[in-house]
Amino acid sequence: MSATNLLIHHLTLMTTSTKENYMYPQLFSMIAPNLFQGGTDDLDVIHLPVTNNRKRTDLPFDSIVTMYAWARPADWNVQEFRYGVPDASITDIDLTRLREAVEFAYSRWKSGDRVLIRCQAGLNRSGLVTALLLIKDGHSPESAISMIRSGRGDDALFNTSFTDWLIAEAQTFLNTSPSQKAA
Repeated sequence: MSATNLLIHHLTLMTTSTKENYMYPQLFSMIAPNLFQGGTDDLDVIHLPVTNNRKRTDLPFDSIVTMYAWARPADWNVQEFRYGVPDASITDIDLTRLREAVEFAYSRWKSGDRVLIRCQAGLNRSGLVTALLLIKDGHSPESAISMIRSGRGDDALFNTSFTDWLIAEAQTFLNTSPSQKAA
């Protein structure tokens, strides 16, 4: 099955399945201490009216990287880096800006912040950034992907364009190897 067909298959499952035959992942999952990967609540998007303006208390994060353009901004007192990209081919992403997202998240995570990497469903775009953080921290690409799938579920990082690129190019992209653990 081609990457495009696989992506369409997974998106169709997610949008047409019911809770009885397909469980959506929880909104966010811990991948490593203080590092979380997640999605965006269906009602927490910019094109739907806000039903109240009370502060959210269910997103206990200091910093968020948002890779989904239509997600509402992070709440008060949360530092956010936004870079909305499509869940498609790695060639559709400006790698310079992707590196900026990774550097922001990594510096906040290593300073002790509770960091959430989010996209729409919390599977691919957020998985790409989370994997890059783990690789930058010294994990192999395969180990990073495995950690994400263990924490987020087997559907995490099903976009083969992303996983193939992570395995083949991520360490060069980050200028690190698994033996060069970042300080």
